[in-house]
Amino acid sequence: MKGVRVSHPLRFQLRINNILTILLMFAIVWMVNYLGYKYYYRKDFSKGGLYTLSSKTINVLKSLPEPVKIIVSLTNSKLQSDIDTLLKEYKYYGGNKIIIEHIDPALNLEKAEALAKRLKFDLQENVVIFEYKNFHKFVTDSQLVEYDNSVAMLGQSPPIKAFKGEQQFTAAILSVVEGKPAKVYFLTGHGERSIDNYTQPGGYGIIANQIRKENMEPLNLNLLESGSIPDDASVLVIAGPKNPLSSSEIQAINRFLDAKGKLIVLEGANSNSGLESVLANYGIVFQNDKVVAIGRLIGGIGGEMIIDKAAGTHFADHPAVKAMIGYTLQLPDCRSISLASEASNPNVKKVTALVKTPEGFWGETNWKQEEKPKYDPGVDIPGPLILAAVYDGGEVPGKEGIHVYGTRIAAVGSSAFLANQYIKPDGVDFFVNLLNWMLQKEMALGIAPKSIQEFGLSVPASQRQTVAMICLVTVPFAFLILGVGMYFSRRR
Repeated sequence: MKGVRVSHPLRFQLRINNILTILLMFAIVWMVNYLGYKYYYRKDFSKGGLYTLSSKTINVLKSLPEPVKIIVSLTNSKLQSDIDTLLKEYKYYGGNKIIIEHIDPALNLEKAEALAKRLKFDLQENVVIFEYKNFHKFVTDSQLVEYDNSVAMLGQSPPIKAFKGEQQFTAAILSVVEGKPAKVYFLTGHGERSIDNYTQPGGYGIIANQIRKENMEPLNLNLLESGSIPDDASVLVIAGPKNPLSSSEIQAINRFLDAKGKLIVLEGANSNSGLESVLANYGIVFQNDKVVAIGRLIGGIGGEMIIDKAAGTHFADHPAVKAMIGYTLQLPDCRSISLASEASNPNVKKVTALVKTPEGFWGETNWKQEEKPKYDPGVDIPGPLILAAVYDGGEVPGKEGIHVYGTRIAAVGSSAFLANQYIKPDGVDFFVNLLNWMLQKEMALGIAPKSIQEFGLSVPASQRQTVAMICLVTVPFAFLILGVGMYFSRRR
C-alpha cells in the first residue's frame, strides 16, 4: 500500500504553522518574564526581617535629590552576601538615585588602584564607600555587626549578635547628602597632639585620615591668634595639652559652650589643660592620678608586673558606646574621672559615666615619685574607675527620651590612645562614635539593629537514608523507565 503523499501547499502550511507555534511560544515566555519583571511581590523570608528596610530609610531613598554612588570594595569579608542583599533593597527603593559599583582588584587592578588613590584608602580594607558629588563616607564591615562576646569560647571568634547594615548605610547616605563636611577643630599652641603629624609616634595623623573618611574635616585652631572659636566649628577637640590654656582662651571656650557648642577634652596623666573650673561647672572632674593595675605574665612566670594601660571593660547604655559593649578599650597614659555630686548644680544630672575599668585598677596619686606603684588605701583611688564621661545639655532630667539641642561635652582620661603609636580599631570606633554623638548623628536614626537568629537542623539517620534513596535511586530510575518507555513507543 502506497503511503499518502502530502501536497506541497499543505506541507508549506504545516511548516508555517510550526514556525508560528514556536514564535507564539517565545512570545508567551517573553510576556510572562516581562510581567514577572514589571509586576511582582517582594517578601523578606529571613527570620526577623534582616533585609527589610524601615519606612525611614525608604523615605530617605525616595527623597534623594541626586544619585548616590555606592562603591563596594570587599576583598575577604564574611558579610559580603549580607551586604549585597541589603544593597539590592536600597537599589529597589532608590531606583536610578542609587548607583552600585563593585570594585575587585583581582578583576580590574588598574581601576581599583585609581579609586584607592583618589579616595585615599587601602584596597585590603573591607569597605562600602558612599559618594555624593564631592563628598564621601566610608563604612567598614566591622561597623556593620555587633558581636556577642559574652558567649565566645576560648580561641574562637564570637558569634554575631546583631546586623547594623541599614542603620549604618542610611546614616552614611544622610551624611554625604547633607553637603559640606562637619568641621572638627583641634586646638594648638599648648603642646597638643598634631593632626598634621603622620610619622612621629605621638602624632594624630592617622586619626585625622579616619575623620576625613567620615565626611568630617579636621582643622587646626590657635585661639591665641583667632581670639574666638569659628562660627562654623561643629566640634572643638583639645587633645593632650602640656601647658594650661590662658584665661582669654578659657573665656572663648566658655562662650562657645554657652552657645550650645560641642567640646571633647582628651587629657592624659601627663596633660594639663587648665580647664578644671570649666568642666567642673558641667559636673566633670579630672583626677590627679594615673590608672594602673597589677598583673602577671602568662603562666605566672616572672612574678607581678605593672599594667599602665587602663582597660575599659564596662560601657554605659549610651549611643556613643553602645556598640563597644563586650569589647575592651585600652587607654595608655590614662587618668581617672569623677563626677561632681553637688545637688545645687543642675548639670550634675546630665552627666553619664561612659567607660569604666574593672575593680583591679586603681588611681595612683603618687605615680611620679614611686618607681613601682602600689595601692595605698586612703591615698590612692580604688577601682572601678571612670575613664570617660559625657555631659548632654539637651537631656531633660526626669523626661526619658526627650532631648533638645544643647551643649555637649566629652571628657576622656587619655589622649595617647589615638596617637600613631597606639591607635587601634577599637579606639577609632570609640572616638568616631563620640564625634557622631557630638554632631547629634546618633547613627540609630530610629533604626534598630537586626538580631541575627541562627537555627540548627537535626535530621535523623533514617530520614537521611530515605532522602538519599529517593534522590539517588528512585528518581533516576523512574526517569530511566520513562525514557525506555518513550523509546519503544516511538519505535512502534
